Amino acid sequence: MPRHKNYVTNKTGVKASVLYLFATLFNKGVMFLTVPVFTRLLSTSDYGVVTTFNSWVDICTSILSMALYISFNTAFNDYGETIHDYLNTIITFTLCVSGTVIVITCIGGSIFKFSLYFAVLALLQSMANAIITEYSQYLMMSFNYVERTIFMALPNFLSVIVSIVIIIDLSKDKYLGKIIPTAIVFVLFAFVCLVRVFSRSKPKLNIAYIKYGLAISLPLVLHGIALNILSQSARTMLTVMVGAHETGIFSLAFNFGMIATVFTMALDGIWVPWFMNKLKQKTYSQINKEASDYILLMSYIMLSVMLCGPELLKLMASKDYWEGISVIPSIVLSNYLIFLYTFHVYVEQYHKKTIIISLNTLTAAVFNIILNLYMIPKFGYIGAGVTMVVSYILSFSLHALETKRLEPNLFSKKMFIRPCILMILSIFIFYSFISNPFIRWIAAFFLVMLGIFVNKKTIITYLGSANKKG
Repeated sequence: MPRHKNYVTNKTGVKASVLYLFATLFNKGVMFLTVPVFTRLLSTSDYGVVTTFNSWVDICTSILSMALYISFNTAFNDYGETIHDYLNTIITFTLCVSGTVIVITCIGGSIFKFSLYFAVLALLQSMANAIITEYSQYLMMSFNYVERTIFMALPNFLSVIVSIVIIIDLSKDKYLGKIIPTAIVFVLFAFVCLVRVFSRSKPKLNIAYIKYGLAISLPLVLHGIALNILSQSARTMLTVMVGAHETGIFSLAFNFGMIATVFTMALDGIWVPWFMNKLKQKTYSQINKEASDYILLMSYIMLSVMLCGPELLKLMASKDYWEGISVIPSIVLSNYLIFLYTFHVYVEQYHKKTIIISLNTLTAAVFNIILNLYMIPKFGYIGAGVTMVVSYILSFSLHALETKRLEPNLFSKKMFIRPCILMILSIFIFYSFISNPFIRWIAAFFLVMLGIFVNKKTIITYLGSANKKG
């Protein structure tokens, strides 16, 4: 029976924390460790094509899923024992929507005579991503941590291995060796999800469930698209306005940011169910304390990644990509701002203010595109990096204002000031000593040690008990 009644034992919490952390480290570790392989097997242009295709897959995933996975955060409280029926309906609905879009695309392609190859491939992978994400969200909220760990770790691992083998055998169009195997692997894992769901009950479409899910998540489709515009549009615009070469360099630096987000993604699977429960109980002081500790912990991780970034990026790729070192602070700071504004987004989700979420994020996304139109032609990927930071600052500010209106007792300004000062100091050190790794690494070491010393009790408590607070 899924554990969905706002109760998580200490033992369960610790196991979930360890496995989520392992899965995320493994998943991102595989991706990070294989980046040097792909950057050497693919030219900067091929690498740019792959990342542009992935950008479109991410956007299509937001559309096909209709962000319904978000609705599981509240559905577990509202539907309790019938949550699997809710999952069944959501998965079935996603299949229907995806199938319809694919058919319409094929008809449009035959009428207007445009190539369907990449379009259909992107839609198939997007459908698979949507199904896997919905099922994984169900597993997360039910604390089925073993199965969720499997779905977190295996798809990317297998797709990477198969892609490397195929790329080596290709003499031209090597980007196909990465795009096609990845799509196939994710479709296969989506099929496994369908078997798992429909083996318990036949596909069904419960109108009440669909209305409930769409009421919460449909406005978040714009949010999801806007998020992808914020994170992905620069790559597409670089390809169109400057060239795939610059896209490849920027994409490598962008992928470097995955190092900084490994721990946030791992702990998010623990934080979200706990936070939703505590917010329902209105234990504001406990939420603020844990959030403050969490933010400081991530700050030290982010700044150390930034300061050690140039040497890490050089390990990831050949000299053709090294000019992207200058954009590392922008990428890390953008990821840090994403981490910070999710605290506010979860509050908005709890209060089901999904329209507000979408409007705030869409505003930042439109601003991002407009600023990129000016910055990219003049400054290339450097301009794209600066635009990302400014856009995420705007997004954070808008979501923070809404949170203050909804929950005045949560997340004071002071909670974010000290960590942000640390990040600004790190950026200053980075550029001042960009050619002096010794000073940067020493600075990273002392900043992290200082952070651990000052916050050792709270860090030990957070890492040691994970969900003891639940």
